[in-house]
Amino acid sequence: MLDLLKLKTFRMVALTNSFTRAAVELGYSQSSVTTQIKALERELGAPLFDRFTKKVALTEVGQRTFEYAGRLLALADETKAAVSKHGKPSGPLKVNAPESLLIYRLPDLLRQYQVEYPAVHLDLSSSGDPRAQATAVLDGAVDVAFAAGEVVQSERLTIEHLGEEDILIVAAAHQALAKAEAVTWDHLARTQVLLTGRTCGYRAVFEHALEVVPVQLSEVLELTSIEAVKQCAIAGMGAAVLPRTAIALELQQRRLVPLRWTGTPLVAYTQMLRHRERWMTPALEGLWTMVEKYFGIAPPASPELAIAPV
Repeated sequence: MLDLLKLKTFRMVALTNSFTRAAVELGYSQSSVTTQIKALERELGAPLFDRFTKKVALTEVGQRTFEYAGRLLALADETKAAVSKHGKPSGPLKVNAPESLLIYRLPDLLRQYQVEYPAVHLDLSSSGDPRAQATAVLDGAVDVAFAAGEVVQSERLTIEHLGEEDILIVAAAHQALAKAEAVTWDHLARTQVLLTGRTCGYRAVFEHALEVVPVQLSEVLELTSIEAVKQCAIAGMGAAVLPRTAIALELQQRRLVPLRWTGTPLVAYTQMLRHRERWMTPALEGLWTMVEKYFGIAPPASPELAIAPV
């Protein structure tokens, strides 16, 4: 019979692409991780990782085992939840959301959730890439994800549309562009544009709009976080592409001003994702219901803005 502990260790190595990082995440020694993987390979009678490359790469057997291990571990979690405390929400709940939502939209809701469900342990992680978030949900690495950007579509996911978010192009009030009566793509092509990382959902919306115009940006400064983009814009380093929620205070204080943008309006969609086939634990059901009440349900977004199905 396969050992769930070994399967959990195997999946962590595969998800982190590292025996060392997996050991840190699980609180094991690296030798313990290696021992468990070797024992699992002996049980299965085949190698799970390719030992002939420098990178940690799954073999064909490893790829198949990864999917089945996720199902077995999910089923084990569901069993525990079903028999513990007669369904009263408890245990871990893995939640993933982009930086902007974790900072500006979700804290009050998460605090309320912890008050109502004190036996649930929230495991929060951050990602701004809707594709990666959808994959994490499907792989079982995350129970629920809040995505912001272009629309996620997948028949394997249950997706709730929570609302829309304006993406603004802003600059410091003293910048010339901030005083222009109209700002076009040609204006942006002649100035430095401040953007978040390539996997950020908000940047994807901006670049999707850029793809259909005959303009190339000459100067792009890519920064690691929304806060870094914001501060560089305040310092006058260029025009920044940011969600309205993240700069509400700066707009109010006029440390940043929205440019009079004449291009296509930039809109990001906020969605909540969970695996369609996995049983909804009481902990997840409680959060899902609370989020629906907190955000309200928005109508489906325009399909032409949707990313490729996951």
